[in-house]
Amino acid sequence: MNGGSLSHGTMRKIPTPRIKAGLALAALLAVTTAHAQPPTTKLPSYGADIQKTSVSGLSSGAFMTSQLYVAFSDIMVGAGIVAGGPYLCAKSWSDNTLMENATTTCMDPLTPSVGPNTPALVQQTSSLASSGKIGTLDNLKNDRIYIFSGQNDDTVTTTVVDQTYKFFTSVGVPESSIKYDKSVDAGHALITNSNTDTSCSLTKAPYINDCDFEQSAVILNQIYSDLKPAADQLSSPIIAFDQSEFVDSDNTSMSDTAYAYIPAACQNGKSCPIHVVFHGCKQGAAVIGDKYYAQTGYNQMAEANDLIMLYPQVQPSNASPLNPEGCWDFWGYSSPGDPNPDYFTSNAPQLRAVHKMISRLTGPRSASASLTKE
Repeated sequence: MNGGSLSHGTMRKIPTPRIKAGLALAALLAVTTAHAQPPTTKLPSYGADIQKTSVSGLSSGAFMTSQLYVAFSDIMVGAGIVAGGPYLCAKSWSDNTLMENATTTCMDPLTPSVGPNTPALVQQTSSLASSGKIGTLDNLKNDRIYIFSGQNDDTVTTTVVDQTYKFFTSVGVPESSIKYDKSVDAGHALITNSNTDTSCSLTKAPYINDCDFEQSAVILNQIYSDLKPAADQLSSPIIAFDQSEFVDSDNTSMSDTAYAYIPAACQNGKSCPIHVVFHGCKQGAAVIGDKYYAQTGYNQMAEANDLIMLYPQVQPSNASPLNPEGCWDFWGYSSPGDPNPDYFTSNAPQLRAVHKMISRLTGPRSASASLTKE
């Protein structure tokens, strides 16, 4: 499959008969504004606690969240999924292409009956786990999950997100361990408590909306429980690091630079959990600068609770792979030309790159790792 673009808000619903034309048009219209910094450092090691890793994301980042979480469930304690469908969603119906499923079934299906085929997805997941291509499903039973669907989200609708809840309960996560919030009149966005962000009910770039609560704090509290309130000040600078050293494929659409926030306590000997944060389409630093990795409240929660925040980055690509909206891969664009692309197992190009970043953070503490503010 040759990849493609998803963008309506952060993703586009492309009518199935017009997929090729829609992709070509998106490639012509995509505009990237260069905001990302050049690489400033090599990602240090901090002796982080790999067995307390978690992940969250919006939209294509929410699909990516499920993929990283399920593929590497042996190191995970929980996940936060904002406006995303179930793991393997694009493989729901074998009569459709992966792109057709991704842009219809996994976003805004005409009826629930043509939405995510959760029983089939659970069966495929079980087979992958049995073959060792992803972690065992027993790893999920003690985890905690947050799921969110905005009432005004017509990009990834509640019909789809309902199946995310059904998927996780079907693979063994207790209902009592899942917080599923669909009570907010929100558009397709990550939610903040900042009146400078987009009004709650809209779906509008940069897809970060003020709905009078800080979703990052809710996600982290659901996963880790009983956290302290967000800090007013950060003890360290956000670091820009060379992401390219972790990427071993030419087709990932991943940026050369990614970002992390490491509180002083985590730099100075404490073994801290890692939380991976995935932006959505058209939300990478190459498009919106630091809006997602610095202004959504994650770092303030990290500071107060000794958590490391890792922000991998993907950017628009108008060549190969074809990813003009800068989405994370949940339909196979990172393996162009492969009739059976792997974007969902522990060996998938984007997933293994992110896992390498996690592994670096959990290695022995680097001698030059301190970045504490003077």
